Formats: sequence, C-alpha cells, structure tokens
Amino acid sequence: MKSEKRFLAGILLNLSLLLSAANAQAWGDNGHQIVGEIAWGFLQPEVKSRVTELLQIAGEPGLAEASTWADRIRHDEQYKWTAPLHYINLPRDWHGYVEARDCPPAGCIVKALEKYEEILRSPDTTESERAEALLFVAHFVGDLHQPMHTGLREDRGGNDIEVQFFGFPTNLHALWDVYLPAGFAEDWRKYAQRQQWEITEAQRSAWQRSHSEEWAAESHALAHSYAYTAEKFLGEDYYQRNRAFVEQRLRQGGVRLAGVINRALGAREH
Repeated sequence: MKSEKRFLAGILLNLSLLLSAANAQAWGDNGHQIVGEIAWGFLQPEVKSRVTELLQIAGEPGLAEASTWADRIRHDEQYKWTAPLHYINLPRDWHGYVEARDCPPAGCIVKALEKYEEILRSPDTTESERAEALLFVAHFVGDLHQPMHTGLREDRGGNDIEVQFFGFPTNLHALWDVYLPAGFAEDWRKYAQRQQWEITEAQRSAWQRSHSEEWAAESHALAHSYAYTAEKFLGEDYYQRNRAFVEQRLRQGGVRLAGVINRALGAREH
C-alpha cells in the first residue's frame, strides 16, 4: 500500500503531462528527452561540436530538447506525411523485417530511420537537410525503442485498447509512452545523467553493434511478451513487471542514438 501511494504521488506530480497521454503517439516528451540526454553523454567530443552546429541551424537548444521536434511538427500541414514514419505495425507471428511486406507505401519507422541516417551521413546534403535529418533520427531511434510502436495494426499499437492505470483512464499505448516512465523519472535530466554511470562499457558496446531491424525485433518481443495484456485494471503489479523493461529501452535508445550520430558524422567509435 505504501509503495502504491508513493507511486501515485509521483503520478500526480506529473498530472499535466499525463492528461495529454490519451493522444500520445510516442514516448512522452520526458522519455524522448531522456534518450536524447543519454545520447549526448556518449557522443564523441568532436561530434558534439558538429551536433551543436546543426542544432543551431534547426533552432533547437540541445539534443534532448530536439528529440521531441518530430512530434511537435507532425500536425503541421507540411509535415502530416510524416505520421506513418513513427511506427511499424507487425503481426504477433513475425520473424524478421521484410521491407516489401512490412513497410507500406506511406512508409514506416525502420525505413525512415535508414533514410535519415543516410542523409545525416552523406557529404552531398546541405547543412539544413542534415540538421533536419538529425532531428528525425533523434526522435525515431527513441520511438523504435517503445515496444508499442511495433504493435498490432488492428488496435493501432495499443491506442484502441482502453485500460485504467491506478484509476486513471488511458490506453495501452499511452501507458507505455507516459505513465510507466513517470513512475521513476520525475526529473528527466537528472535521471538521464545518472544513466551514464549505470550503463557499463560492455552494455554500450553490445547495444551499439545492433541495427534498426534488431531494435524492432526487440520491441516486438517485449510488446507481445509483456506489454499486451488481457487485464483492464492495471496498477502496482503491472508497473513492477514492466519498469525494468522501460528503463532498459530508454537506456538502449540513448546509447544507440549516440552510436548512430557518431557514425553518421564521421567520428570513430572509442
């Protein structure tokens, strides 16, 4: 009971954020900022300088803040076409990415991430193109690590599955976007900065050896093994079962984002 009350207190401190969760489409702002801040801590010094230059062109104060840009602009008329790029719908029985089968003509997150990584890497793109690509990459790496972004088409990645979490009405997608991270990350910047001391060199090396198709497979496995549930009234048990997975996905997203940016901007891994 005491642990539940402590958790509810944390939820209430984030109420303004949580009330927007019903329409969430990705990690909430805090989740994306955690991924961006972790990534910043693992960038090579010379790459940080290049990232700072590109963020200045984009008008963004930092990588953490820039990681929310793709959500901020998705409802603008000129960027509505980007909506399908934030996710990939995968069936429960799925054994590996095949673009022609899994990525519709409108696009999907795996193909989009590959595209914007290439733009960020290419010496033939303009600085403004490279700056925009950085913003997309920073966001899409985070999105791909949210398990429900590989959810089922028929329930729109859990958006159509209504649940209650500690009495709050929400949906399964929003639960993973906002409610679960809110339980352990009241201050996203402090939380992210602590991760630099908790992520081991062995983890960093292993996580950065993988690629986007593997990240999708990891999220798919988590979605169907842990996120999807027949329960409608969720609370402490569900939170405790899944907290470690949410934290690991945020850490992996940050480490892998750093790896993508380091490689794309030409610095050698160390």
